[in-house]
Amino acid sequence: MNQKGAIVLIAPLVFLLIIAIILFFLISQGIIKNPLKSLSLPGQPKESTISLQKQYQNPFDKDTQYVNPFSSYQNPFDTLK
Repeated sequence: MNQKGAIVLIAPLVFLLIIAIILFFLISQGIIKNPLKSLSLPGQPKESTISLQKQYQNPFDKDTQYVNPFSSYQNPFDTLK
């Protein structure tokens, strides 16, 4: 292997190494936000931004709710009231 071939191979590797070191320094100092932190792997659950409620209360008055007059469904539990 001659010296020109070695320089052609080593120069891009050294350049990429310097870029990697600079990026690592900027990310570790907090100057650049880590772009890999926002990525999630398929097996990892995502954080939920929706607050879950344990109990649901119907905000509408039950007597004034819409009833479809053309519905043929009859609730069997209505006869128990």
